[in-house]
Amino acid sequence: MKKLAVKALIPAVMATSIFSTPANAVAKFKINDESSVWISLLLQLRGEWIEDGQVDGSGWRSDFYIRRARILFGGNITKNVDFFVETDNPNMGKDQVITDGTKKIIKSNNNAKTFIQDAWIRLKFAKEFNLVFGQILLPFSHNNATGATSLLGLDYNLTVVKFPPTSNFVWRDYGVEVMGLVKLPTGSLDYRIGLFDGVESLNDTGTGVSINKDDNYRLTGRIQYNFFDSEGFYYKGTYLGKKKIVSVGAGIDYQKDAAADDYDNPTQVDDYKAWTVDLFIDYPLASGDVATFEAGYINYDYGNLHPNDGTAIYAQAGYLFNKKIGIGKIEPIVRYQSFDSSIAGNDVTDYYLGFAYWIDGFRANLKAEYKINDSDGKDQDVLYLQAQILF
Repeated sequence: MKKLAVKALIPAVMATSIFSTPANAVAKFKINDESSVWISLLLQLRGEWIEDGQVDGSGWRSDFYIRRARILFGGNITKNVDFFVETDNPNMGKDQVITDGTKKIIKSNNNAKTFIQDAWIRLKFAKEFNLVFGQILLPFSHNNATGATSLLGLDYNLTVVKFPPTSNFVWRDYGVEVMGLVKLPTGSLDYRIGLFDGVESLNDTGTGVSINKDDNYRLTGRIQYNFFDSEGFYYKGTYLGKKKIVSVGAGIDYQKDAAADDYDNPTQVDDYKAWTVDLFIDYPLASGDVATFEAGYINYDYGNLHPNDGTAIYAQAGYLFNKKIGIGKIEPIVRYQSFDSSIAGNDVTDYYLGFAYWIDGFRANLKAEYKINDSDGKDQDVLYLQAQILF
């Protein structure tokens, strides 16, 4: 009888998975008319070839590793309460360069750990007013608030994200956020603002200097005007023609007494302030092709105390051809990112030339990029190749 019940259950679960699964989820299980849970998996496998990267500083060094391996789990408790939890195990097997006396050692990092990266509960009082609690992706720029499952290029514009070193965990922070989408006569307004832990308190009894001695909150917020379609909780780097997006956005990030010259042994402290403006266009054309462009400017103010004090610019563009070549569609992609630090010797500039080969959208794709590096004290190009599955 038990075996019969299990056999009867399997087709029901499969039917639920196939017909009522949210995008990319492995399985969705309906509990009642308002409650359901789902699970998904993201896997990004990468190879890279680093110029002058061999142990003696010459030649091209190859490195194969797991860029991201994430389990995504979420659901609805009621129509007004949902949640999301995500784990990650980034850069598993990535080469580490270790100096030990006269020896220089290159070995794979097999000690990477799986951890919880996102964990939040959302109360949806209305489309215009949601309350979110937990470990939340900071609502600052379009770039940092984009989900890793749906990037345009091979990765984020990492160079331009300069949050205080001890203020976040992979761009997430713990706190509470108010967010909503307000429909306007033309377009819509997406707003998000939250109070977070930010930089925690530190008192150096040796110097008598304290970071955030009054346990001040971090205030982070973002507003985005959408001319056409709106976006979701996590933004995307492209919608592959499924939405028409033209948006302009702005963000702020502030915490009193959270900027320091050294976050382990501070001698000077100031207020931390940052602001950004950005533009995002993801436009499907009459031909079925899709043109994508994103750009942003960020100003970080650490009171000229820290190398993260400075300005950042990023831009990226892609053009998706609506014609299959083999089993997928080609999209040439270019990216630019730079950071100009107020502290000498910390400037970074990177150019990327590459393409995406969309086999099944974000569910299966290949990406390749060549990075031309032009930074202070470093000129090391890198070739990347990455395969992604999401289901």
